[in-house]
Amino acid sequence: MAKPERNTENGDFFHYIRAGIAVLIVVLVVLSAYFFFRLGMLVFTNEPVTTLRTEVVTYELTVVPGERVLTIGMELEDHGIIKNAIAFWIQSRVYQCRIAPGTYTVTSKMSSKEIMKYLNQEYLNLEKEKE
Repeated sequence: MAKPERNTENGDFFHYIRAGIAVLIVVLVVLSAYFFFRLGMLVFTNEPVTTLRTEVVTYELTVVPGERVLTIGMELEDHGIIKNAIAFWIQSRVYQCRIAPGTYTVTSKMSSKEIMKYLNQEYLNLEKEKE
């Protein structure tokens, strides 16, 4: 019995589609790895923003009851105190930081870890007062 002829044009088309999808997947994996590496560097390095520029920024941070850490991080990022709000949020989880409502003075000389220690210390002081 004779074999039916294959349509090579159709096979070539799908070959190019599969190759394109494979290239796209590789590019997405590389970009994801780069993004998460950069985010990890922001989370675990302890460099203040001031090292990136010469002027020191001072900001009065007002925390209201129930305010989320990500919102606080976005506010600090908008005012040039920290580099990345998402990294600040992740750090708050890693360092188990609790932030009490109040007004705080922070500067761009402070690293995000120092800011968290400062904010967390105020929370601990309030907890001790309650006891």
